[in-house]
Amino acid sequence: MTTQASLSEVRFFYVPVQARTPQPADSATGVSVMTDLIWRPGREAQSHEVYFGTDPNAVAKGTATAQTVTGHSFTPASLLYGTTYYWRVDEVNAVTYPGDVWSFTTTASGAVDDFESYNNDKSRIYDTWIDGVTDGKSGSQVGYDAAPFAERTIVHGGAQSLPLRYDNTAAPFYSEAKRDFATAQNWTDKGADTLRLYLRGTAGNFTETAQGEMIMSAIGTDIWDTADQFRYAYENLSGNGSMVVRVGSLIRSNGWAKAGVMIRESLHPGSKHAFVCVTPDYGVSFQQRPETGNVMSQVATAGLVAPYWVKLTRTGDVFTAQRSADGVTWVNATTTASVTIPMASNVLIGLALTSHDAAILTAAEFSSLSTTGNVTGAWQTAEIGATQPKGNSIEPMYVRIQDSAGASVTVVNADDAITRRPTWRQWTIPYRDLVGVNLNRVKTMCIGVGNRNAPAADGTGVVFIDDIVLGRGLAQ
Repeated sequence: MTTQASLSEVRFFYVPVQARTPQPADSATGVSVMTDLIWRPGREAQSHEVYFGTDPNAVAKGTATAQTVTGHSFTPASLLYGTTYYWRVDEVNAVTYPGDVWSFTTTASGAVDDFESYNNDKSRIYDTWIDGVTDGKSGSQVGYDAAPFAERTIVHGGAQSLPLRYDNTAAPFYSEAKRDFATAQNWTDKGADTLRLYLRGTAGNFTETAQGEMIMSAIGTDIWDTADQFRYAYENLSGNGSMVVRVGSLIRSNGWAKAGVMIRESLHPGSKHAFVCVTPDYGVSFQQRPETGNVMSQVATAGLVAPYWVKLTRTGDVFTAQRSADGVTWVNATTTASVTIPMASNVLIGLALTSHDAAILTAAEFSSLSTTGNVTGAWQTAEIGATQPKGNSIEPMYVRIQDSAGASVTVVNADDAITRRPTWRQWTIPYRDLVGVNLNRVKTMCIGVGNRNAPAADGTGVVFIDDIVLGRGLAQ
């Protein structure tokens, strides 16, 4: 006679004898350095032997130090940032059932301030990051005059960043945001050896950087119809010639914002011209106005976005547009390769930028510019059809760290145009650059604009700061 097994008996025998379902999951990445290790126990386990460490062979062979626990969780003594750990759980009863080797990798960093906790009531951003409006010690303003006080559109991560207005036109000729920690911070905990933060500026009219890049901002309804509105940075071209440039970035003020190379007969808003450009949403466009004051035409190749290379060549009255993904292999920019536009021998050749929205600023970063033919003169800029914004002044940015004993160190960002960078830039500061302060007892952090060590009168602007973290081996 047979009896039907109870549901509990069936469930019991279907439960494996080995530990299973690890948390963190096997091969997980970005795991918190504060994590606990949890698993589902085997059916006969009365206790558990946990082998844990950074050597997978020692864990697999059982030569790593074992910890005996009765519950099915384990808290490591300490985890380091950016480290891969291995662990194994053996289920112990009268018989020991060895488990599989699992692994996980910890997050590379932990937040000092990601600016997400601030609100418009009891935790305002300028109550934690003290500015010159509050203490009168510098030309800074943290946050906006009206709520929301934190920046909620220009962000690197999450939903908020810190906006820092600077005015270095009057003494003390620098502007900084200062945070005093309630208790001294141990910045070497969890193996941290690097400070990292993200910066973003506001482009000016035209900047040529020491790195061979060009940064420009613009507004304007468009380069289109019978009259244009845009900013133009140009040189002189006599006869035949060409210009090549890499459009490294373009802020999306509108899907039809445009940045690229233009050859133009004059600075008149309705001038004849040929223009090959990159757009955020509509690919690479080749457009032309064959007669002064006439409407324009264009053909686009969809699906292409910055960074991308464009080239415009003049041969007599024939203008040819090309594009390239790498600056080496070139193809026709669009299905229309060339157009004929009668122009004077002496024309203007340069970089054109428009936001396609008179109320919204765009900005572009260009690099690897080269020309052929008789291109002469220094760069000039023109506001065609619309008054263009000034943008930020060019000034250094710095971080100053002070410990609980009052020792401090100031580190200056190496980018000479950092306040005019229109896209987020990672700034990584290895601890070797912070020699002179006790990083186990950090009391104050300042982020500033200007020359802190030798202040001198300069300009104004606004920069954005986000995602300040500590980490281990953080890449540039």
